[in-house]
Amino acid sequence: MFVTSNTDTLKCPITCELFREPATGQDGHTYERDAIIAWLQKNGTSPITREPMTIDSLRPNHVVKQLVDEFKSSSSQKHFLFKFGIDLRKVDRRPLFQAPGKTIYRAEWISKPGPDVVLLKIEGAKANREAAYYVQLGSHPHIVHTYGMVENDFNALMLVQEYATAGDLAELLKENEFQPSQVVLLEIFLQIIDAMIYLANYGIVHGDLACRNVLVFRFHNSNPQENLVKLTDFGLTRASTLYSVVGSTASTTLVVVPLRYAAPEILQSSGLSNYSEKSDVYSMGILMWEACSQGQLPYGSIDNDNEVRRLKIKGEILGQPEKCDEKLWNIIVQCWHQQPDVRPTFKMLKESLLELQLRSIISSNGVQNKSVENKTDTLIQNTTESPVQANTDTLVDHPLSNETPSIKSTTITCSFCNSHFPGLGILIHDQTLIKLDLTERNIDDNKVQHVADILQENTTLVELQLEGNRIGLKGTRHLAKALRNNQTLIELNISDNQIGDVGTQYLAEAIRQNEEQNKLIDRLRQLAPQHAAYLSNATRINQ
Repeated sequence: MFVTSNTDTLKCPITCELFREPATGQDGHTYERDAIIAWLQKNGTSPITREPMTIDSLRPNHVVKQLVDEFKSSSSQKHFLFKFGIDLRKVDRRPLFQAPGKTIYRAEWISKPGPDVVLLKIEGAKANREAAYYVQLGSHPHIVHTYGMVENDFNALMLVQEYATAGDLAELLKENEFQPSQVVLLEIFLQIIDAMIYLANYGIVHGDLACRNVLVFRFHNSNPQENLVKLTDFGLTRASTLYSVVGSTASTTLVVVPLRYAAPEILQSSGLSNYSEKSDVYSMGILMWEACSQGQLPYGSIDNDNEVRRLKIKGEILGQPEKCDEKLWNIIVQCWHQQPDVRPTFKMLKESLLELQLRSIISSNGVQNKSVENKTDTLIQNTTESPVQANTDTLVDHPLSNETPSIKSTTITCSFCNSHFPGLGILIHDQTLIKLDLTERNIDDNKVQHVADILQENTTLVELQLEGNRIGLKGTRHLAKALRNNQTLIELNISDNQIGDVGTQYLAEAIRQNEEQNKLIDRLRQLAPQHAAYLSNATRINQ
């Protein structure tokens, strides 16, 4: 298992996130309540000591909760602007990392307890936005959290960011501490791409996608779910909308072009207009090659940078790594097309990798049924994912139907539900509910993950309505996992979402493995005909 003892008392060792509802178990360690419950349901032992442990042993940790709340409140009151030497300081004068124009130092809080952090110092640069904007950008689960900025006298921009104990992906690979299988690499690539889709939605170009800018928080060579990475150093380019060069300095990292990772259109022009999502996609292809090559430097056999530039502009590409099959290699090569418009978007790249990941999972699970394999091939060749229904309205209360209203509800206090499902948390956590209607509730992948975690515990729910939300492939994976464990649900309506063919296959595999869900197909008939056909096949296998 991946969990180790946590030195950061304000972050959960399972999620690697600041606590929301900390709970201490009989092992003496503190965890995020939802995360440890899900862990114990699956494993029944402490994530750290491996000793037997029960959900009943969990107790709220009010001290840690207060410390986290005080840190968040204090940061907000300061508008996420901290003073060097007053709020925090360097732990060591020697940096953890240093590159032209950029230095990273281990840091610690002075005045009050806070999470483990580093100081990112960018020479000759200034921020173009308020500190709160950078904090908000770091709220994505696969982007390194920024806690604020530091006022200083060094003519430099200083950001306070979370500390990754495992370091960066490039070093882990080079030192052979981490030798991931292709299935694990696919999971890592998908996490990075999720972060890039998020940045692209903000109109932000990363500009320097490389394994060195991927920080590792958990890693496991063979189990994809035990890996967690986060993207850092985005927007540090001369075309940045986030930062600007101060004065005439040429030492800042903002003017350095990562030649071996940059797209040809960047190398051909000194202008700024060629930086785009498609130039980042090109660099993502180099990153995937680098990871498959165990951290080797791209074009490492060529010392002359001008020769590398010439080869890239000419259209010469890197060779296929040994740890990269033909299907993955074809996806990588698509990222390197000389014409930016022909390259996939990050959303398209995600779809391709998800399909490949699903094939790998089915293969590793030893699926022998030829009709399932043939149907999988057909679906992947004819992916027709429907567009998501836009619904940006805030959540409002409306009655949920319950076939047994006379049964007394058992409720659980949950801060996530209070924040994201106002007025509905009691029903979502009701362990006696038979029918739950969450139709058109603007539920996205993160929200449905929470619902799915609760669904695994429920022993009475028969029908779940999720029609008309914003559930995509990531959310469908969590639902599929819940369906494998839940033995009571027989009706699920998930039409008018964005699950597509691949998501349908996840659900079908879950149904096929669950003896109690023979009727589940009835609530999925509104999907595209090919989706329903695949599910029908899964149901026949189930019966």
